[in-house]
Amino acid sequence: MIAISPKNNTTENTAAKSASRTSYKVAIGGVVSALCLSLMFLTGIMPLLSMAIPIYAGALMIVVAREVSTSWAFAAYCAVSLLSLFLTPDKEAATLFIMFFGYYPIILPKLNKLRIAPLRIIIKLAVFNAAMVIWYRLIVFIMGTYDFFSEFAFLGEYAVLGVMVFINLVFLLYDYTIKIIYDFYVKYFRPKYLGKKN
Repeated sequence: MIAISPKNNTTENTAAKSASRTSYKVAIGGVVSALCLSLMFLTGIMPLLSMAIPIYAGALMIVVAREVSTSWAFAAYCAVSLLSLFLTPDKEAATLFIMFFGYYPIILPKLNKLRIAPLRIIIKLAVFNAAMVIWYRLIVFIMGTYDFFSEFAFLGEYAVLGVMVFINLVFLLYDYTIKIIYDFYVKYFRPKYLGKKN
């Protein structure tokens, strides 16, 4: 009769739990990535939502970041970003997701931990504006001539300033909305539907 060592049982149980946890991570990352890509693909069907869909897709990254880890969320973001470049009909929407909306919900909890409110807002605005400047230059490079500000020529010499102020105000509203979505997911959705506490 072969005796089974308690130590071997513990090792096997640990290995089984580790394998189960890895499978769970892969499943969550795969499902969220597929949903993100499905949304991004819709930009070709609903062009009027080309600015909104990257926001919706990016919000899904909250699930991976909260249920698995920040590193896995970034891995899912990178996978979606790469695939969206080839599969998304609207390259403007794809680059918006890549340059900002795909990763911002992932880093938002870290930014919100900054206790000094003015510093927190300044850093958020700096991240957003840097991303938008790079995105705009990238779109100009890809599309050739693309003068976004010409649509606001009626503002005269203050067109650029007016547009930048408006965009930053919209960003602050977006930032507040994403925080509400994150809190709703953590404090209500997880406990009620997933049976997980904060």
